[in-house]
Amino acid sequence: MYDLRIVVEEVRGFCDMPMRPGDYCELRGSRLSIPEGFCMWALQSVLPLLPAKQRRIAEENDWVPRTFRVACPDPDGMVILRIEQIDPRGESRTGSPPERAAGREPRTGSPLPRLLVDHRACTGCRACELACSYRHEGAFAPSLSRIRVRKDEPAGLDEPVVCRQCGVARCVQVCSCGALSRDGRTGAVVVDAGLCMRCGDCAEACPFGAIRIHPDTALPLICDLCDGDPACVGRCVTGALRYGRAGDAARDVSAPGGRAE
Repeated sequence: MYDLRIVVEEVRGFCDMPMRPGDYCELRGSRLSIPEGFCMWALQSVLPLLPAKQRRIAEENDWVPRTFRVACPDPDGMVILRIEQIDPRGESRTGSPPERAAGREPRTGSPLPRLLVDHRACTGCRACELACSYRHEGAFAPSLSRIRVRKDEPAGLDEPVVCRQCGVARCVQVCSCGALSRDGRTGAVVVDAGLCMRCGDCAEACPFGAIRIHPDTALPLICDLCDGDPACVGRCVTGALRYGRAGDAARDVSAPGGRAE
């Protein structure tokens, strides 16, 4: 039987734990060692495969030996896990262990606050769009807003589309001129207008369609969280928008006398 290492290869969305590329857990024999902060949702996606991956399978048509990557079922997190075999020397069969396997302690602490959306509470009033455009552009113009409300006419639903502040942001990754970076205090993606080439690659790369292009300057319109005080949240009277950490409302409900916001 093989011993296995389950490694976080990529975080394409936002993991609330948070997990980061290089985090891992190990299965040696029947003992599974799980470090603090390893997401249960991501782990359960690989658990059914592990007993089969531990065994040497000689059947040529079996897909199990050729399957190494598994995606977390959370569509917001989109964590990609890689299953590796560990040889007797403790190294991965596919190469040296990643950074987190080199003896460093996994990162602890809470994720930074971000915009949280309750789609059920959105009435489609679009006050958030007006508040955003006025805060950043000095004009009440939905086309200049960093947030927008997408309407599903057949279903009669309104859905605020917001920046997810992804753990590994694709917009930042594809920016070849280095115009996108992280704010050290809020974690928001910020745009350096002096470096931006106006190519639009960031908007095309965003998997959530949350980046718009300014109609006049051609700069990307990316939510900067208003330096920690989002204007859109202040104008949302129904509570469809909230600024905080994912899961806070659920924890409020479980507390004595608590209830969701």
